[in-house]
Amino acid sequence: MLRPRLKTILIAFTILLTLVIISGLGVGVYSYFALERELSEKLESKKFIVPTEFYAAPVTFYAKSLLKISDVERQLQRQNYRRRDYDQRILPGDYFIAGREECAARIQVGLDENQEACIGWVTLDTPVQDVDSSIQILIIQKDNTVSQVFKGFPFVTVPEATIEAPLLAQYIGNEPLMQRTVALGEVPPICLNAIMAIEDSSFLEHGGVSYKGIFRALVKNIAAGRKAQGGSTITQQLVKNYFLTPERTLKRKFQEFVMSILLESRFSKDQIFETYLNVIYMGQNGAFQVRGYGSASKYYFNKDVADLNLSECALLAAIVNSPGLHNPFKKPENATRRRNLVLEKMQGLNFITAEEFANASTAALPQSPRTLASETAPYYLDAVRKQLLEKGINPEGLKIFTALDLEAQDVAQESLRQHLENLEKNNKYIKGLKEKGNSLEGSVLVANNATGLVSVVVGGRNYRMTQFNRAIDGHRQVGSIMKPFVFLTALLNNTPEGEPYNPVTLVRDEKVTHKYEGQSWSPDNYGKKYFGTVPMFYALKNSLNAATASLAIDVGLGNIIDVTHTMGVTSALQAVPSMSLGAFEMYPKEVLQSYVTLANLGQKQNLSFVRRALNSDGNEVFVHVISPQATVDPAAVSSLVSMMKQTVLSGTARGITLSGFVNPAAGKTGTTSDNKDAWFAGFTPYLTSVVWVGYDNNLPHKLTGGSGAVPVWSQFMKKIGTRFPADDFPWPENTKKILLDEETLKSLNALNENDPTEVELVVDSEKIPDGF
Repeated sequence: MLRPRLKTILIAFTILLTLVIISGLGVGVYSYFALERELSEKLESKKFIVPTEFYAAPVTFYAKSLLKISDVERQLQRQNYRRRDYDQRILPGDYFIAGREECAARIQVGLDENQEACIGWVTLDTPVQDVDSSIQILIIQKDNTVSQVFKGFPFVTVPEATIEAPLLAQYIGNEPLMQRTVALGEVPPICLNAIMAIEDSSFLEHGGVSYKGIFRALVKNIAAGRKAQGGSTITQQLVKNYFLTPERTLKRKFQEFVMSILLESRFSKDQIFETYLNVIYMGQNGAFQVRGYGSASKYYFNKDVADLNLSECALLAAIVNSPGLHNPFKKPENATRRRNLVLEKMQGLNFITAEEFANASTAALPQSPRTLASETAPYYLDAVRKQLLEKGINPEGLKIFTALDLEAQDVAQESLRQHLENLEKNNKYIKGLKEKGNSLEGSVLVANNATGLVSVVVGGRNYRMTQFNRAIDGHRQVGSIMKPFVFLTALLNNTPEGEPYNPVTLVRDEKVTHKYEGQSWSPDNYGKKYFGTVPMFYALKNSLNAATASLAIDVGLGNIIDVTHTMGVTSALQAVPSMSLGAFEMYPKEVLQSYVTLANLGQKQNLSFVRRALNSDGNEVFVHVISPQATVDPAAVSSLVSMMKQTVLSGTARGITLSGFVNPAAGKTGTTSDNKDAWFAGFTPYLTSVVWVGYDNNLPHKLTGGSGAVPVWSQFMKKIGTRFPADDFPWPENTKKILLDEETLKSLNALNENDPTEVELVVDSEKIPDGF
């Protein structure tokens, strides 16, 4: 008979054991259904890997722009369009090039002798039944001007033609990815047999776990004294890689076992195999993970998976086991040995004949990888992610259609790089700083005025060297970039004498001391040269500090702050006199936003890097709405813009005109008093671009806006700005142009050596100055 104490212990142990078993069963049942639900959701929607996909903006060509046919063809070939003869049937993804006579016959429209050739295409995403009505054709003149754009059939004149948005990049988290989803039916049966032969020959027979395979692997591993063979099925590999952590524990192995059986009981072999082929890791292309057979086929062979032969299928099956160890480019001997092992297995299973084995085992390996992926515009993608996060939208797993203009991004990046390298090579002072380890940096932002969509983000010279995005996160003093808002505030108000300000209103440019809050401030002009009494347009185009500061005091610092914020600046501004000369910090994006408002003659259009974003279910989670908001009197902004045009024509940014960019443009240079920041913000009726140059550690570079930033803007706009028609700004009806001749300019003290002898300005019809 048990002792009472021992009996009590046994009863307690039995109760405890029963509770543990019940709890374990409960947890097991809950885990079973939770795992089944997770498996169901992910496999049914093919969401084992849901990369974030970024698409660039559609490529757009405009009537009246400068364009070579070779440039258009390059864009089409970049997206794998196929060239056809002009008289052939055109299908989606086809294009043709034709001379004047052939083109006229094709579109059934008479062309004159200046219209030299045409190029036409049908976009890849066009339904076959809509081909005839969707052909787009550009007519190019001898001077490389796009004279007409047609769309048909029947052909009608349209203002622009487009190519669809290309896939830009795929990411898992912050890791770039190459992934091309393929259907099981696209994969050749010989490829399917190859992967089963080497990885899981009984895949079509087992229920998720191969007990024979486990036993066989166990025997071989014991005999070898090491892990010589694995026993995992294709199903287990799928579960292990995409549902579980890589830790090697009994708990994880048990989960893998249970989940594999669950997967097989819930889904077909075809579903499992297709998913496996699309998500399996197949190597590394630089920073990019190569995922799935679709991407691997392109990366290793530059072929679609449907076009692979036996040797290539065997090599891909060999790579699955260890992409690094069996890389044909880096370890060809290993790759050949493993490929031939796959072929031996296939022959042993009667998947191939002895002759097929002999031919495939002696086939050459691919020699070198093509550069099929690059970290395109990483600063831009950083800006996209930050915008979505600011709006409370997690970008992970989304399909994001950005406003990125790939060609413009490349041109901006190269323009900045070339200019900075040139300065470090030829500018004695900057060269000395470079030799001491200081790297000159810069940023470029570009937006479409009509839409507010930002097409370019260059946040620095080299993303690999530094990921700091100066275009988005750089908070720097803006200097004279601020001055237009001082003059705009004046144009919205009256002089101390009660007369309305206009572009020829005289202001004082003389050395003066301004006292405020017990302090004194005396702004100096560049070169310490003062011009006396000058008209407003002259003071702005030459960026005269003394005249601007005096004007600011007259119109009221608080009023200037209000106008500046209305235009789109969000940084805090203090009502001190130095504020009028930009002695405060702004983000380049704020400069861009406020200058886009100026370019739109007072209509504020909010900026966005994203056109729209879809979640994995195809639902829209974000869309950029084009909704311009009126700010201040358009006539006053028009007067300001006409004054800012003089900056480009003959003022501090005259280098733009001298460089050969002659489309109507306006802007303002910015140079801080300590020469640490150089800016130029300029715009045409279509594009606004902001350039900043400086050192991250705030070293002075002794550059001005004209020497530091204008050359980058000029180089960029000569290539990209000329895409658009050379139109002037759409001045409002209640404005009038006035022309200042040489005599008038002299009387206004506004004519110096090398200045133009005629100046055109725009004024409010109700505020026309005397004599005009």
